[in-house]
Amino acid sequence: MAKNNQEEVRVSLTTSHGVDLIDVRTFTRPVGSRGEMVPTKRGICLCRDRLPALITALIQAQEGGAC
Repeated sequence: MAKNNQEEVRVSLTTSHGVDLIDVRTFTRPVGSRGEMVPTKRGICLCRDRLPALITALIQAQEGGAC
């Protein structure tokens, strides 16, 4: 999903040390580069079993309620 002209937000599934993770991260294109976008430190990574709670919080935020 495009964040602006230089950045995008990507959601990916990964595994680390046998734990399934959800990674929501900002990617950016290095200055002066036309190549691949690279991940930044901005984002979150959480256990996949926390995904339902994240979805609930996002829905509440969309509806204007407290998370």
